[in-house]
Amino acid sequence: MDEVKTLTFSPDPLRKLKQLERLIEINLAITSTLDLDHVLDLIIAKAVEMLDCEAGSILLYDKDKGHLVFAASTSADHQTLKDIPIPMDGSLAGEIFTRNTTLIVNQVEKDPRHDSLVGKQIHFQTKSLLGVPMKIQERVTGVLEALNKKGGYFTVTDSEILAAIAGQAAVAIENAQLVLALREAYDSTLEGWATALDLRDKETEGHSRRVMELTVSLAGALGVQAELPYFRQGALLHDIGKMAVPDSVLYKTGPLTDEEQQVMRQHPQYAYDMLSRIRYLRPALDIPYCHHERWDGAGYPRGLKGREIPLAARIFSIVDVWDALCTDRHYRKAWPKEQALEYIQEQSGKAFDPEITEVFLRNV
Repeated sequence: MDEVKTLTFSPDPLRKLKQLERLIEINLAITSTLDLDHVLDLIIAKAVEMLDCEAGSILLYDKDKGHLVFAASTSADHQTLKDIPIPMDGSLAGEIFTRNTTLIVNQVEKDPRHDSLVGKQIHFQTKSLLGVPMKIQERVTGVLEALNKKGGYFTVTDSEILAAIAGQAAVAIENAQLVLALREAYDSTLEGWATALDLRDKETEGHSRRVMELTVSLAGALGVQAELPYFRQGALLHDIGKMAVPDSVLYKTGPLTDEEQQVMRQHPQYAYDMLSRIRYLRPALDIPYCHHERWDGAGYPRGLKGREIPLAARIFSIVDVWDALCTDRHYRKAWPKEQALEYIQEQSGKAFDPEITEVFLRNV
């Protein structure tokens, strides 16, 4: 076992130049995305490739639980690893983290700090290990490991390379975590707004969440993936414009007058006016603004027709009508599902996109 405390640079200038070029490529790759899972996968893949080893792992410190947890690994899938805690005392990764030091262990099975039970759980035998702390300035956030060097032993040069990758990785991971936390905060806020809307009208309680879930499901069946977060946000906030509709109109049990109809039909425009000021929500505007447009052009507020209507709104409009028909409202009882399905089919090519209607009827 060799413990590395002082790192030295390779004396070969050409080799060092190639290493630096490779590190720049890695930095560009891992900073090109803020998707945390993608960042983690990129780091592991690049480290394993550059060090010519069998596997790699990233362990991050869980403050609440007081131990390290696997964030990513090529030695086993995440579902298998996520419930395996790595203690701070009596483990190689724990020592790397707590002592803020780099370790090279080329005969792992002889090291008393090695926990062979983890390997047995994931059916992976660790023969050699190179581990470096991941840190921002001197704050250690996790451990980056390279496992089982091919055709030899890990060297000081390998530790330099892995330490450089770990420095880049720590910043990229922290940035991705901050973005993820911000997105979760935004989503919680949106869910709060949707709940407030549902509480305002007890008869539609749960409507926003139901249509959000079914919209995402239908979009997935249609092969839409990249825009699903915006579909989710737009579906949750589809009726946010009704906050500006007077209660006398919103809760009226009888037929609306022409004037009241005009007031009610303004709620998509109210939604646009409210949400377009929030830059983060602009990509999600299609559903709140256009979900009352019709395939035949007879909808509102803009009278869009056919594929002029944004895809998100064409998907959502079917889901919205379906959920409305299948639940009790103050002006009518819920329809039987067979009757609701017949209505959806009848409105194909009139209110709804025929292709989307077909997929909805097949998957509902």
